[in-house]
Amino acid sequence: MKLIILRNNLISQSLIAILCALMIHCNSKKELTEKKNIQEEHPRYSSITFTEDLRIDRQNWYPGCLEIDEEGKIYVFEVDYAKIYIYDKDGNELGQKEFKQGQGPGDINFMDPTFSSDSNLYIFDKKIQRLTIFNKQWKILDTRELRKELGKNFLFFWLDSRNYMYFWTYKTNFIEGKYSPSRILIKLSPTGKFLGEIFEYRDIGAEYESQHRHENIVPIYLYPPFGTFKVDAKDFVYYAVSDKYEINIISPQGEFVRKIIKATKPRKVTEKDTAEHISGFKKALSRFGGVKFFIPDRMPAIADFFVFDNKYILVVTFENPIDSPTLSGDLFDNDGNFLSEVDVPKYHRYGDWNGLFKKCAINKKNYFYTIEYKDEDNRIVKRYRMTWN
Repeated sequence: MKLIILRNNLISQSLIAILCALMIHCNSKKELTEKKNIQEEHPRYSSITFTEDLRIDRQNWYPGCLEIDEEGKIYVFEVDYAKIYIYDKDGNELGQKEFKQGQGPGDINFMDPTFSSDSNLYIFDKKIQRLTIFNKQWKILDTRELRKELGKNFLFFWLDSRNYMYFWTYKTNFIEGKYSPSRILIKLSPTGKFLGEIFEYRDIGAEYESQHRHENIVPIYLYPPFGTFKVDAKDFVYYAVSDKYEINIISPQGEFVRKIIKATKPRKVTEKDTAEHISGFKKALSRFGGVKFFIPDRMPAIADFFVFDNKYILVVTFENPIDSPTLSGDLFDNDGNFLSEVDVPKYHRYGDWNGLFKKCAINKKNYFYTIEYKDEDNRIVKRYRMTWN
């Protein structure tokens, strides 16, 4: 009897051991499968290359920014002339849209455009501080007089997937009796209600200018430490100020997520840098009697940046000389780890921190679209296919 019981115990223990081994094997296989699926969903890359696959060239046009709709159609905006050129994804012209310039309903004087997730076109007119929303048939869905409604002057514009709006604006402070303006990144609801400030930056250049506004001097700030911001497909907000190599990431709920930081010492400002920058002011400065230039010793750390669908970040810097055929870029992964240096197509006005448009280059569905400089009177629109390596 004892032998039978002992034998049964041994059989039970063996069965338990076999079952445990099978469970461990299955769990290990499941973990490997899940890990493989995660790796396939979020593959690791170390670099990126750009290959031109489309070029749109026409004479005597002055494109200021680009937008791409969900169908891949390309919208090229002449921002100062209130005119839009529309092309299909193969570069064939589909038509043009031109607005009357004025103050009346539907008039547009200056265009900062963004497509919403439901394919409506939001055009912010900086000159008259008006936001106009159009549908695909160019019917006006809504018009908002931002300055009248909110009592602020608005500068840069972006829209997230839920139609929350983000603007650079500015306010006037008086600290110890001195004028001290600030640039502020704010958030508005889809109906235009003010929801709060995300970031404030003290505008040193404007402060100096205000202190010398009674002098016969027009100060020009070469590469001032202003800033730019982007909103990704998941509505995370990224913003940077150009005198630091630092990009801050904020969640859709307004919570700080992380910083992208790289220890770097930007290259020195050269005579070519200065001459190139000053040349853009020549016509405007001819009206004034005195001009004073403020030239920094070194270039800013960041010129621009892009957030891709996989949340990798490409930072454009000023490290390449002004006459280089490409821009210098730094690629970071979605955790903020530096991966490699990248050659970036040299788009128009990449270094103009005072300019409204960081939309002379945009990324959309693994393509990179640019407005590039051809000569004084002509620009070229290009599309590059992005290859991840």
